[in-house]
Amino acid sequence: MDRRTFLKSVGVKGMAAMTASVVGTEMLAAGDIPGEKLSEALERKVKANRLPEDLNMLVDDISLLSKPRNLTVACYTFPNYHVSALHNKIYGPNWTEYNLVRSARPWFSGHAQPRGPLLGELDESKPETWEKYNELCKQSGIDVLIWDWYWYNNEPCLHEALENGFLRASNKNDVKFACMWTNHPWYVLYPTAMTNGHNVYPPSFRPADSSLKECWQSLSYIISRYCHLENYWRIDDKPVICIWDPNRLEKMIGMSQTKQLFAELVGFAKKLGHKGLHFHSSGFYSPNSKEVGYNTAGSYNPFTWVADNYQPKNVELPDYGIAAADVAFKLWPKHHHDFDIPYLPSLSPGWDSTPRYIPPLVRPDKPNRDTWPGCVILEGENPASFKALVQAAFAYLNKHKDVPPILTIACFNEWTEGHYLLPDNRFGYGMLDALAEALGKGDNHLLHGK
Repeated sequence: MDRRTFLKSVGVKGMAAMTASVVGTEMLAAGDIPGEKLSEALERKVKANRLPEDLNMLVDDISLLSKPRNLTVACYTFPNYHVSALHNKIYGPNWTEYNLVRSARPWFSGHAQPRGPLLGELDESKPETWEKYNELCKQSGIDVLIWDWYWYNNEPCLHEALENGFLRASNKNDVKFACMWTNHPWYVLYPTAMTNGHNVYPPSFRPADSSLKECWQSLSYIISRYCHLENYWRIDDKPVICIWDPNRLEKMIGMSQTKQLFAELVGFAKKLGHKGLHFHSSGFYSPNSKEVGYNTAGSYNPFTWVADNYQPKNVELPDYGIAAADVAFKLWPKHHHDFDIPYLPSLSPGWDSTPRYIPPLVRPDKPNRDTWPGCVILEGENPASFKALVQAAFAYLNKHKDVPPILTIACFNEWTEGHYLLPDNRFGYGMLDALAEALGKGDNHLLHGK
């Protein structure tokens, strides 16, 4: 939705009433300007910055847009597009989340659903799938895949894609990998409508942070099983362990025990011959991060937070280009200033998780994003805006030399949340090519199918 459409949709009067803090621009009161000039003045005065159009102005020094030296591009990976023991228990034999991708339907006119994988519904537990995906990563400049890694019922879950697919691929050493210990409950992904009008997604398995014992069992499993492998990601020669939700971990086992856990895990890693561990907070930053032992912090996908905090509630469908500018020039600087440990810039090519939800029955006349659609649906994602966001990450890293030259992207393949780099039926290879162009690989589009 561009600015003109936005102004028309919310109405001039409603636009004038919004507060400046929401969109980060100065606002006018309705009584300050004659009525016939108000719409014109508002459009001139209320200008939200947008990528790619405003990138050079926002950066100020365009020399900062060059690729940082020794840059690492790391991309989160969601292992749910293969048959797994977990889903065989919950849904029945051979279920994968491709079912939700395939059955998605548009919620409104122009809604880009369903979004299908251009390469087909590839089984991610097969080595040949990852041989293709690793080739795409290498061509496009993705150095590391950070795997969402789960532990339920005292055992690894959804691990088949990593164990049987990626690690058995003939070209596995072309791409490094790390594990993100994902400490959230596993929910039944099929939405269920109740007779009382509410929709539920009941939890089916509790995560490993339910006890200190399970924390130790699951995290030590990652260290002993993966960290010695040649292509495991290291920072300063220390294996990287990502933690999904540091706040939840502290809440579940306590801050002192979390600190003790990290110290013991570092000791365990050293016994196995490692120099230590690099702990990365993937989201939900804790103010105790430095004391506990985290080395860096990030945001898994910052767009939902930015949309909720910087975009007006009467904007039902936040614009991707505007949200991207807010991520790069409001959120990243804020986190760099507020956090006690280095903040790595976190990016995403989009967000639309409607395949996992039941659409609201009523769309009210007065727009309110909390009522409809009831979730964040970014509108207007496109390769040019994503490329500009990558370049903005370069500027952030070049400006802040205290931050390791690393950027993270969510996600490589999470189809049902609408944030993925893999080729689709909407942009083709556009998002991968946009990343490659930003990294200086301008001819990437000529490589497909060869």
